[in-house]
Amino acid sequence: MNALALVLGNANYIQEKDRLINAINDADDFGHKLLNLGFVVNKVQDCNNEEFERAILKFGEDLKKYDIGLFYFSGHGLQIEGKNYLTSLDTGFSDSISAKHTSFPLDEIIDYMQAANPIIKILILDACRDNPLPNQYRGIRGEGLAPIYAPKGTIIAFSTSPGERAMDYGAGRNSIYTGALLNHIDDLNVSIEDFFKRVRTTVYTHSKGKQTSWEHTSLIGNFCFNSGQLIHSVDLPYKENHIADENYTSNGTEIDEIIENLRSHDWYIQQPAIQKLSKVTKKKIDESYRFLLGRNILQTANGGEFSANSIIKNLDSWLSDWFIGEENHVLNGILFEIYFNSKGQFRQTNFKNELIDEIFKLQTVEKYKESFEFINKQLSPFTEFVFYVPSYPAVTLPIEVTFEEIPDSFRGKDKTVHRLTSVKYQDFELMEPYLDGDLDSISVKYEKFIENLRTQLTVPKDNLRLSLNIKENEIKIVNMPWELKLTKRKKQQTLT
Repeated sequence: MNALALVLGNANYIQEKDRLINAINDADDFGHKLLNLGFVVNKVQDCNNEEFERAILKFGEDLKKYDIGLFYFSGHGLQIEGKNYLTSLDTGFSDSISAKHTSFPLDEIIDYMQAANPIIKILILDACRDNPLPNQYRGIRGEGLAPIYAPKGTIIAFSTSPGERAMDYGAGRNSIYTGALLNHIDDLNVSIEDFFKRVRTTVYTHSKGKQTSWEHTSLIGNFCFNSGQLIHSVDLPYKENHIADENYTSNGTEIDEIIENLRSHDWYIQQPAIQKLSKVTKKKIDESYRFLLGRNILQTANGGEFSANSIIKNLDSWLSDWFIGEENHVLNGILFEIYFNSKGQFRQTNFKNELIDEIFKLQTVEKYKESFEFINKQLSPFTEFVFYVPSYPAVTLPIEVTFEEIPDSFRGKDKTVHRLTSVKYQDFELMEPYLDGDLDSISVKYEKFIENLRTQLTVPKDNLRLSLNIKENEIKIVNMPWELKLTKRKKQQTLT
């Protein structure tokens, strides 16, 4: 099955007294956990009411393509006249009328999920269900969230039972409830009902009996968060065990033998397998096996096998015999392998990008248009983690890099290095800050810095456009964080 999640966390409310300590951490950590388990995850943080509504509308439309839908909210929730509302940063808390018209009704989220009609619908609300409380609790004026009917095929999970407090701390960087979710969600082959029982036990124990999580359910059928069956990909014309190829087993055919040998990680076995490819009858190989072959050619080339590397270096001419109509499923497999692992799940980090300079050259060749549209579609849910998305026609990635000139303590006072201070994309700061000043820095040659930058951005050299505040030929040594990390972060919001 395929699964889509919308993870929404609101913490930095306008009034300081209403702000939450861990809501953003909770959304980040739960979203990443779902991603690792095979969900496609759309994450929204610190949104106003308009952004909240747009996120829900998009979620409802996208969910029509999925079997499983999950909505997670971490932030303030409230009840007005028996109806539940989830709050935005600009929700007005002065009175019930203001709050009602500047927050989002929970039942509308349920309605959107019902209209999309996935098999399983999961709502998880780490929000308060109690009266006005001090800042350390997730509660704002009103009576907390009210009991709500769970339509067929739906489970609604609350962080508290009626009349109890939902704590915004208690599990390190997470609330007690989300901490419990994270602790148990990896448990293998545990039904969702038993999963929430385990969460409830942990929440009750760690809160010393002050908080008890609660669920409404009308689920039909079984679901496990960690069943090993979830894959990220949707609308793929390939066999499931070729998408999650850790489950691939040979059928004993000629192409199976070649693929098995490519998977051996032994150059002496892989090389003859590559040579056999020139002799196979290609028309007997279906699209799913071609896709799997492409994945294994890239794996073999990344492992350093000479013949596979030769294929990648001459990819255009080699692929010309592997078309079915306008589709080149071998190239689809190569592109897929860069970003998706053996479980069919998005890698999130550590993409197989060693050979993208050669592979992405094909972005300029019209006959491969279908393959680049294919990978573009597969990567569309993961824009938070991908800086450069290959496409036809090829595009460039504009990056703004800023340095400051500082003395070089190792080479002498009269020597200088250029300290990296900023890496931006479309006014978004990508560079994680230095953790501990000079102790968290390393000096490298400029060429090494560029190689590091390209690797993290997964962008070929021909498609990276750098704008520097210093002439490139003047930069010899770059001082940068010991472990340079680039992430897409939401712009800082000015709070008043």
